[in-house]
Amino acid sequence: MLIAYMEKGSEVTLEKKVDKREYSDEELISIKTKLNLPYYTSSRDFERSYGSININGVAYQYVKQRVYNDTLELLCLPNATKTKLQNVKNEITKTSADDQASAPVKKSPSTLKISLPDFFHPVQTFSSLSVSIDKAFTLSNEAFIPTDFTRRQERPPQAMEINS
Repeated sequence: MLIAYMEKGSEVTLEKKVDKREYSDEELISIKTKLNLPYYTSSRDFERSYGSININGVAYQYVKQRVYNDTLELLCLPNATKTKLQNVKNEITKTSADDQASAPVKKSPSTLKISLPDFFHPVQTFSSLSVSIDKAFTLSNEAFIPTDFTRRQERPPQAMEINS
């Protein structure tokens, strides 16, 4: 959790650096991929891009992108801080998995003895006062439903003929 927070912080720091244009074009790495889209707009100019990618264990932050002819070209900056944090996270995970694999397996008992008094405690009961109601109340919805609703059949409206 802490490492993820620190990774996000390194991304934000690098984004601010890119927004202030505090990098040189020599630091940028170009990633190109073919586009298989039926329609796209080709451009010679790059536009600002946001996001990140991980290639062979190295984290890169998008800086600029363009679609030129049938190729998407991304210019990226390597994010060294995020790469180091990811390596630390991978080492912690690997060490944790190795420790669990090498830990001696404890043999569990085949029977388990449970004592019910350990889980149940006596509860004091209280008698309740009983109250009787002299009148019975009923609700009626006669105001909304006519009393003879089952006997009345209405005919559907007749089609109107319009003479033009």
